[in-house]
Amino acid sequence: MNKKTNTMIILLFTLVSFLAGRWAGNDYLLSVLILIAINVLMACSLRTIFILEQISLGHVGFALIGAYSSALMVMKLNISFWLALPLSGSICALTALLLGYPFLRLKGIYFAILTFMLAESLRLIAYNWRSLTGGQFGLTDIPGPGTIGLPFLGTIDFDTMENYYYLTLMVVILSILVLFFIEKSHLNVKWRAIKDAESLAQSVGMNAILHRIMNFVIASFFAGIGGALFAHYQKGLSVEVTSRFGIMASIYLLVYVVIGGKEKFSGPIVGTIVLMMISEFARSFEEYRPIIIGFIAIIVVLFLPEGVTGIPERLTRLKQQLKKG
Repeated sequence: MNKKTNTMIILLFTLVSFLAGRWAGNDYLLSVLILIAINVLMACSLRTIFILEQISLGHVGFALIGAYSSALMVMKLNISFWLALPLSGSICALTALLLGYPFLRLKGIYFAILTFMLAESLRLIAYNWRSLTGGQFGLTDIPGPGTIGLPFLGTIDFDTMENYYYLTLMVVILSILVLFFIEKSHLNVKWRAIKDAESLAQSVGMNAILHRIMNFVIASFFAGIGGALFAHYQKGLSVEVTSRFGIMASIYLLVYVVIGGKEKFSGPIVGTIVLMMISEFARSFEEYRPIIIGFIAIIVVLFLPEGVTGIPERLTRLKQQLKKG
């Protein structure tokens, strides 16, 4: 059931997202859709770390690395966006690889604190390294992908909002599919074995720390991709504490995963869309938005611990109980 539900939600997300781009009608709605797509990728990649029951508060730190890496490669090294995008993800993956062994020897709250400190350290480095990152003034005039000629489609200008939305959507869907197939592979079986009984898994020859590092590297790669997409959409980067790379952004990502349902692959997709739409409708109550999101999170945790995606199964169980009664 879970497999069919996940597949159906991914297909539905793909179909509705493509149609939404045509229905949007203006740049404001397209910008909202772009941010939703990027956050879906960020939340799905964060859930990869959840598989091993680790809680990361530093996922936005890797998004920061990806964003600045891609922007600086394009601006200072004249590297094409099309090459800078995968390179930015690779830089994040390499960073995760280097940090993986010392970080992943810790678990639970200790790992969460360490990743939070990493994200804040990266943000403060970017804030103070003015010669490279622009410091508190950030980067401006970050180039977009530009125009590219495609067979049968002619020349497409990806600097327009609509075309950049579809580019973002294609990258996000491709990334989600990769994460989905990884979860269906033998890797996920080993990750869950380590989560459930690490000592037993090690006793049969499984290298637990190696698999934890691999998990961390994969999640960080896609966080970097999300950060790069954001940089070239926003055309500017800032590392203020209230920015996309601050602590609240990390907390929101965690909330998206938990509210959607961390046990299902489709959970972060549903959680991100639902909460971002609610947040958008509550824009006129800007100062109360964290309270609104927090209240929703508390209600879901108390009454729907399996998340929004667990509602159909709960209704099925209730229906069966009523029949028996």
